[in-house]
Amino acid sequence: MRYVRWIATGLLAVALLVNAVIHLRLAAPFDAVAGTLASQGDLFRIQAVSNIVAIAVVVIARRRWADALALVIAAGGAALIVVTALVPLDLTAIGLPLLFEPAYYPDKTYALVAQLVAVAAATALILLRRRPAEAS
Repeated sequence: MRYVRWIATGLLAVALLVNAVIHLRLAAPFDAVAGTLASQGDLFRIQAVSNIVAIAVVVIARRRWADALALVIAAGGAALIVVTALVPLDLTAIGLPLLFEPAYYPDKTYALVAQLVAVAAATALILLRRRPAEAS
């Protein structure tokens, strides 16, 4: 069982890292989509940093709560990709840009796949971690 956890952790780390690299690479072109507080490029950078932090937390903490954090980050990112491809997400009231990009291009597809792989790996880790012994 230990090997399966190591494989799931490695898969989670690689998937989150791939997503972070894609978001960092795409951030500069999306700086043009601006809100009053942050641009879409800034949001991409935040996504990338949160992925990298999640990798560190999962690897260092090795606890279910860390896996759950990575799951929330990956699932949230995947949901944003799908939602903003289907409908405009108007966040201008809170100072963020209007997010709407109906086209799927290779980097966007790779980011979505990476986040879905991270969701699966984080879910597997949550299920594989030993539960604390019941108090008697």
